[in-house]
This record gives sequence, C-alpha cells and structure tokens, in this order.
Amino acid sequence: MMTARTLLASILGTVLISGCPGPTETEVPVPTEPVLPPYSPYDGRMSFQLNGVQHSIFLFAQSNGYVAGEVVLRGSGPGMENTLMLTFKPRLKSPAVINREMTGYWDLGLCIPFDKYLLTTSPGNFIRILSSDTTLVGEFNLVFQHESDAARQAVFLNGTFSTKVDTVHPFEYCIEG
Repeated sequence: MMTARTLLASILGTVLISGCPGPTETEVPVPTEPVLPPYSPYDGRMSFQLNGVQHSIFLFAQSNGYVAGEVVLRGSGPGMENTLMLTFKPRLKSPAVINREMTGYWDLGLCIPFDKYLLTTSPGNFIRILSSDTTLVGEFNLVFQHESDAARQAVFLNGTFSTKVDTVHPFEYCIEG
C-alpha cells in the first residue's frame, strides 16, 4: 500500500523525468512550503567525482539562517573525512550566487569548522539549479584548497544533487544555539 509521501515522491519523480519546463524567472525563491525534517536529517542525494573517484553521498538542505534567500547544503558519506557545504542563492539555469565564505569542504564534527578546504577562485567553479519546485535539483563543479597547506586540494567534478530544503529550521552553527 502506497503512503501519501511515497505517492508524492513518485509523482514528483515522473514530473522531473518527463522534462516539464520549470519557472522562467532568473531568481529561484527558496521553497516557502515548510518541509519538516525527516527522521534522518539527510533526505537528499549528491553524486560527484572527488579527485577522480566517484562518490554518492547523503545530503541535507536548510534555508540559511544568516542570509535571506540562500540555501545551505551539507553532504557527507562513507569514506569522506570532511563535510561538503554549499551555500548559495538559487538561480534557475544560470550560475548561482555562491556565498564563498560559507562554501567549503570542512570538518564540522565539533560544530566549529576546522581542517577547512576553502573555495578557490577557479573560473570553473559553479553551482547551477536545473529545476525547482519543492525539490532543488542542480549540478556543480568546485575546487577547494586546504586553508594551511596549498598542496592539498579537493576537486569536485560532474556533481549533481537533489534535495528538499528545510525552511522550518534554518541553518545556524550549533555554537549559536
């Protein structure tokens, strides 16, 4: 027996696959319909090549508690020692406005980011939203450099993500509350 959530996911998947055109506006608003966090906070998926190795990880998205209109995506998975955090203002089919200070490859295990990889100024860095309804679907390429060791880089290529944005509980570093 299908639950209402399973039925909705099936319908949304069919709509996304069928190629229905999305909104034509440039700025994509953060979904305003409240999305309550699921039992597991990681409800989305992300895939990419990290330094030439393919990964598929879990993803959690929230509205940014510091900057209106931005979203914060945090991903982690098996074999990853750091958390990938993408913070940006969604824009449909064009490069997003990336919040460079909050986008990084960080160890957030103790709530205070350390062992940081910071976003480089590479012209190839981008985050692009492909569709937006109640779910953000996008792609990205990003290059990060370790904050204290320039020889250490994390290169994310052919990245894709799909997730719902939690607008009920905005992102804030846990040391602030």
